[in-house]
Amino acid sequence: MSYNKYINSENATRCEATNMDANEVLRRYAAGERNFRQADWRGISLAKANLSGVDLSGAHLNNADLSNSDLSSANLNWAGLKGANFSGANLKGAKMPNGRMHNDRLESANYFFS
Repeated sequence: MSYNKYINSENATRCEATNMDANEVLRRYAAGERNFRQADWRGISLAKANLSGVDLSGAHLNNADLSNSDLSSANLNWAGLKGANFSGANLKGAKMPNGRMHNDRLESANYFFS
């Protein structure tokens, strides 16, 4: 099965601390996986990715590029977001580290807390 329609290699970079790169993340997501709890995605580039409903609770997303991504209904509870780029991302219904739910698309967001 080809996952090329889900993967934009231009936006794919390798995570700093793991062997999982953006292509692998998108391949697993396309195969139906949504549980990426405590994943180490520091520095990964998933700009414009569709990750709706993904569970990233406790994940390390420091310096990740998630700009213009669809993270609607995502679970980001306890996630480390220092320096993560969510510019233009759809976070409608996402559970954020502070326990609150986002209700809109962020036009410009850059998180500097962990």
